[in-house]
Amino acid sequence: MAPASKRMRKLGLEQLDRRLNELRQFTPRLEAPSRGWIATIRTALGMSQGQLAERMGVSRQAIGQLEQREAEGSITLNALRQAAQALGGIVAYAVVPDEPLGQTLEDKASRIARRLTTSVRHSMRLEDQETDSDAEARIQEIVQELLASPRALWSYPDAE
Repeated sequence: MAPASKRMRKLGLEQLDRRLNELRQFTPRLEAPSRGWIATIRTALGMSQGQLAERMGVSRQAIGQLEQREAEGSITLNALRQAAQALGGIVAYAVVPDEPLGQTLEDKASRIARRLTTSVRHSMRLEDQETDSDAEARIQEIVQELLASPRALWSYPDAE
């Protein structure tokens, strides 16, 4: 991969990480109510299932099923968007990784590099041919090689 495209990929990853970091601070507080957002907001607005059904152009029974599916976690995003619109809102949807993406890649590359060098390090230590700093330097070289092609990281078995 050309150096310019590597820089662009890294820049894109950093920008996405910044956006995700902003979201990450809100995610613990965004847990859905046990009844789901639709029923909770509808009730808070003083709206009946029949009134929401009329706004959405569906039956009251369909609203009951919609609210049940949301509470169970089986609602579709499209249905959730339609209900949100009828309630005067939007759906804010995001997948927010626990760790920054760059950290995830580095951790995975480090685990793979350590696994790849384990047997070599062991035999070289037995022969007093490698110091711990040499081994760590080699691991870091492998990490950088792996990070240059992150798609390859996900092909290594048992690298989780």
